Amino acid sequence: MMELIFWVSAIVLFYSFVGYGLILLIISRLHRTPTAPDNWAPQKVSFLIAAYNEAGLITEKLANTVSLDSHGAEVEIVVVSDGSTDGTADVARAFGDPRVTVLEPGRVGKAEALGLGLEHCTGDVVIFSDANAILAEGTLIALLRHFSDPDVGGVCGQITVEGADGKTGGIGFSEGLFWNYDQALKTAESRVGGAVSAQGSVYAMRRALAATPAPGCTDDFMISVQAVRAGKRLVFEPDARTTEIVTENVSSEMRRRVRSSERGWRSLMTSAGLMNPFQHGWYAWQLISHKLIRRLNPLFLILLFISNLALVGHGWFYTVLALCQIAFYALAAAALAKPSFRRFKPASIASFFVLAHVAMAWGFYRYATGRRSVLWTPSREGT
Repeated sequence: MMELIFWVSAIVLFYSFVGYGLILLIISRLHRTPTAPDNWAPQKVSFLIAAYNEAGLITEKLANTVSLDSHGAEVEIVVVSDGSTDGTADVARAFGDPRVTVLEPGRVGKAEALGLGLEHCTGDVVIFSDANAILAEGTLIALLRHFSDPDVGGVCGQITVEGADGKTGGIGFSEGLFWNYDQALKTAESRVGGAVSAQGSVYAMRRALAATPAPGCTDDFMISVQAVRAGKRLVFEPDARTTEIVTENVSSEMRRRVRSSERGWRSLMTSAGLMNPFQHGWYAWQLISHKLIRRLNPLFLILLFISNLALVGHGWFYTVLALCQIAFYALAAAALAKPSFRRFKPASIASFFVLAHVAMAWGFYRYATGRRSVLWTPSREGT
């Protein structure tokens, strides 16, 4: 029985971490790469920024936004201050640009803040972007050009992450590796069934498809998959780029990831119909593999570890693998306990892996027991 548990867990984990990507890469080579039209027409575009206590960043964000080349498209910016207590709304108004509208609905949560912001967005396309996400030159043009294709409902941008102190190693280094892997999947997925979902740093949606996400759900997922529900495609655009800084504070990063996992499970279950391959074809397989199976990895990691320990003495393979697992988790624990140790890149990767999967498990527990995260607080170094 333990051997069966061990091998089933090993096969599922191999598929999740390696197999899905390899199969997807092969299939994507058989599909034509979608190309963005060059003769796209300028549109009116709305930037929607939900912010909570971002007074120190909002001026830079607005300056970055208005500096982007729009290729002649009219631009408006809607900032929703979700009950900020640090004067974020006042700083945004002081920016003094007539294209900027500032809303103060009180502390309502990000989902409702985005919904209220959408009511004030009059553009044909809405660009959703986090307050701490600085967009690279050319990002707006890269996003907008796809909307000349009537089959495209939304466009996902690419995120680059950096450690807070600018050094190599640490959580920032490991998360950067994760995003490189994740966005390689998005590139291949975009060629097959379309990108699975957007990441909140930067993505664009047709205004007609953008709707208020349900409270307690992951807003970027719920908003972006409206394109799929409408029979449109989500496209991944690597030239729409942004950089975000990742905190090295383990407790702060853990809280963020637990909240994201809990909300992610709720979003996925709310959108379970999208996993029907008879209705959504390749996209359904991608969603199951990229989101559902990945979220089950903590369960199979636990089963693999327990069954492996039970099989010690049943052959050298099981014994060696058990020792490797123990060493890996010990390395991760040491790196999580001592930040300076995370400069050793293998320790950084091990600690990030464990942190991410513990947070996933904890987030599932919160979802399964009916806990609901509605309000959010940005992760900052030292918090």
